Amino acid sequence: MPTTPYTDERAARDAVTAIVHELYQARLITSTGGNVSVRLAAGRFLITPTRMHKGGLTPASLVVVDAQGHPLDPAQRPSSETPLHLAVYAAHPQVHAVVHTHAPFATALGLMGQRIPPIIADALPFTEMRSVYYVIPGDQAGIARLVEALHHAPAVLMRNHGLLTVGQDLRQAANHALALEEVIQILTICRLWGVEPQTLPPDDAARLRALGVV
Repeated sequence: MPTTPYTDERAARDAVTAIVHELYQARLITSTGGNVSVRLAAGRFLITPTRMHKGGLTPASLVVVDAQGHPLDPAQRPSSETPLHLAVYAAHPQVHAVVHTHAPFATALGLMGQRIPPIIADALPFTEMRSVYYVIPGDQAGIARLVEALHHAPAVLMRNHGLLTVGQDLRQAANHALALEEVIQILTICRLWGVEPQTLPPDDAARLRALGVV
């Protein structure tokens, strides 16, 4: 069983709620669009509920599910994207947090099928990021494509839908979403000015990776 940093359920509920509010304030998660989860101990997972206003989410609103996605409290309804989150955890044991946002710039990039060039250090983790068609919650073929895409980068563009990022903890998964949105904004501004931005020299990009900057 993978070791998770979220062995204290109460602390995990507080952490997930704080990240959801942060991403909601940053306009990456919408009122009812987007979901966040973490891996708990003993084969359980904590995930946001379905169709609930994210700006008013509380720790008690979050849903604990088992490895099959069944809520421990039958009165609660987990996110419709629970099968996707569980598939990511099953395939990627190093992942302990999953964040799905409706980030506007990332969503637009996915719609255009574009890649991230290595324009700044924050772009480097995403230069091999894939764009995968996934719209219907629970679609097994789409889930398989997303899970495979995460072997190339800690994020995947969900074409016609949004963005999925993962991390060893919530902070890392959320940071990926925030950093990627900023990188795409910079890329968009350059292109709006009619200029393709210069990229980092390959040697410098390699040095940044070796230094652990990204």
